[in-house]
Amino acid sequence: MNKSEEDRPDAAEGSSEERAMEEFAQRPTTMPDIGVDLRGFATEDQAKAVGAGVLSTLHALGKILNLKRLRQVIVAYDYDAALAELDRGTLLPTKALTATKDEIAVGIAMAPKVLRDGETACVMVLNAAHMSVLAQTDNPELAALRDEMTYTLAHECGHVHDLDVQESSFPNVILRTALPFKDGILFYIASGCWEEYIACRLSAFFGTETTLRAYQDTFCVALQSGKERADAAIRQYRMHHDVGRVANEVAEVYKRVLVYASYLFGHLDGLDASVADKAPKALQEVASRPCFELFFARLHGELRALYATYNQWKSIDIFEPLKRLAYDVLKTGGIDIQDRPGGAGYVDIPFTPETIPTLVEQAAFLAARQSGNLL
Repeated sequence: MNKSEEDRPDAAEGSSEERAMEEFAQRPTTMPDIGVDLRGFATEDQAKAVGAGVLSTLHALGKILNLKRLRQVIVAYDYDAALAELDRGTLLPTKALTATKDEIAVGIAMAPKVLRDGETACVMVLNAAHMSVLAQTDNPELAALRDEMTYTLAHECGHVHDLDVQESSFPNVILRTALPFKDGILFYIASGCWEEYIACRLSAFFGTETTLRAYQDTFCVALQSGKERADAAIRQYRMHHDVGRVANEVAEVYKRVLVYASYLFGHLDGLDASVADKAPKALQEVASRPCFELFFARLHGELRALYATYNQWKSIDIFEPLKRLAYDVLKTGGIDIQDRPGGAGYVDIPFTPETIPTLVEQAAFLAARQSGNLL
């Protein structure tokens, strides 16, 4: 065999790669022609460069994911203000949009649902301080950060893609249908789990080992502090007696645990990888909390079952199994939420040693009440 014959396989492989790149370049995009709303930039040139970087990335992602329900892209240095000012377009009560900012994670991007011109859509809100690296393509030291921002955009595009599936499966429900007290809380948890699972699954191929490590670590921290935080909220309830407040506080705590597990599951399933092989730390953390161990496996099973019928759903009832899981988690965590005739809610909160206020907590509560600083 001569030298030219030895080289042919590589040459053929290169041609195949070139053809694939050419095919991708010619593929139509689902990214709407909407431009980017750029806020708070120091110069117009900087704004244009970042806007071009974001748009080109979204244009490419729109060849893989369905972005037809994306109505606006906002890239703002004051990310918190951009979220707070966003008009959701619905008459239903909605939680204020705020960036994740706690001991576990800091949010830099969101794709909230809105109603625009009678249609359910998404607005993508991005933190300009982080997205600015997309304009600095000539700096090799920022390559890892550019990859991270590309993944972030892919994840948010996963939310846009999923909205179209949901809206096609049960039209005129999202942001239009008010749920009674119990269903509202349980659906809030269930839908949060599904939406992060599917966004992670759809965008997993853009992630890195850092992405996986971050998802495992955030879940572990949320699980480590979950029960203690929920018990503390219930102890405060014994003193302030606000049922609605404690129900929402405890639901938020356990939603955080379940949602961070869903991030991890979605990413791993998108990579066709197992928790045991790729996230053993998460399994060890779950094993140390037997009360959550069954819920962990059950959550993964329910999310996979939803994915197995994706694009074939007939109604919002598809989320009922996840809602039942959320109810069981909350009940195990100390609150039993029930509906009463007329949509009024009832919450049973049994006494346990972990949910009885300590003398220190009682003294602090009384001092805060007397000083007028009680929340």
